[in-house]
Amino acid sequence: MEGARGSIQSSGDFRKIKNFIGPTNRIEDASYIPISADKINDYMSNLENFINGLPYNQNLSVNHLAGLTDSFIFDENSDPLIKAAIIHAQFESIHPFLDGNGRLGRILIVLYLMQSKLVTKPIFFVSEELEKERMRYYDLLNGVRGQEPDWGSWILFFLNACNRMAEKNNTKLDNAEEFATAGMKLCETPSDTRVWLYTFSNPFTNVSTVAKALNMSPNTARKSLNQLVEKGLLFTDRHTKRNKKFRHYELVRILS
Repeated sequence: MEGARGSIQSSGDFRKIKNFIGPTNRIEDASYIPISADKINDYMSNLENFINGLPYNQNLSVNHLAGLTDSFIFDENSDPLIKAAIIHAQFESIHPFLDGNGRLGRILIVLYLMQSKLVTKPIFFVSEELEKERMRYYDLLNGVRGQEPDWGSWILFFLNACNRMAEKNNTKLDNAEEFATAGMKLCETPSDTRVWLYTFSNPFTNVSTVAKALNMSPNTARKSLNQLVEKGLLFTDRHTKRNKKFRHYELVRILS
C-alpha cells in the first residue's frame, strides 16, 4: 500500500518478522501477538480456501472439531454475512503484513460481500459501524483468539453492526428518493426530468456526458442542466465559460 509504514521495503509481501498489537511500541504491553512469520503462508492458504472453497467442491476438514458436539461449526457453506465476520476476524488475527492489516481487513469485508452478491457495488461499509464501538470491537476480536474462542459473541456483534449499517443505508435511499420526487415536480419539460433523474446515478457530470447517456442533443442537455441550476437543484460555476461541470451536491450530502 503506497504511503503506508514499511511500504518501501515490503509492499505486498508477507511479513518476515514477528509483530504485535498493543498501546505502545513495547512487546511486553501487547494485547495480542499474531502467529510467527513462518506460519503465515499456511494460515493464509487456509483462509483463502475458506473464502473461495476447495477445488472440485470439496469441503474443508472439520475433523479437529469432532469432540465439540455442543458447538456450532461455521464452515465455507455458512451464510455469507457470518462468513464475512469470520474472514475479517481471521485476517486480522493472522496479521500477515507489517502494516495496513486493518485497512485491508475492512476492504476484505466489502469485496467478499460483492463476491457473494449480497451487494453489487462497494457501498456497504460495515466498518463504519464497527469503528463506533472500537474498544468492544477489539475486545471481541481478542475473544476469538486462543484455546476457547468466543465466536458467537463476535459474530453477533458483527451482524448487529451490519443491521445498523443496512438501516442507515435504507434511510439514505429513502431520503434520496424523496428528494428526487420533489425535484421532479420542479422540472418543466420531460427532458429536464430525464436529466434530473440521471444525476442520481452520476452526480458530477457535464453536457457531453449527459447527452451521450440519454441520447439527446448537446443543446437539449445543456438547456436542461441550466434549468436545473436555475431551480437550485444542481450547482455549476457560473464564471466558467466552457466545459462546465454540474454538481448534485444535495445528493452527495444525503448519501454522506
